[in-house]
Amino acid sequence: MAANGLRQIQSSTVPPPQPTYVLRGHTTQVHSVHILRNNTRLLTGDAEGWVILWDLITKRAAAVWRAHDSAILGLEDWGDVNIIT
Repeated sequence: MAANGLRQIQSSTVPPPQPTYVLRGHTTQVHSVHILRNNTRLLTGDAEGWVILWDLITKRAAAVWRAHDSAILGLEDWGDVNIIT
């Protein structure tokens, strides 16, 4: 135990996991992510107001649009029948 009574956590020698795939589409920081359609679609919003709807089966953008002039802070769907397909 350390002097303050807390146990020290030993660092792992196992390297961090590597991504299976990297979606490239935003040029600035992604601020919001929302999964929809039974994990087959992904919405991402960035610091410049861009939103990308990703098709997770093909791993490509299905739609890209500028929703705002500034950062996207949250994303939601509004029902399966009302989103871009």
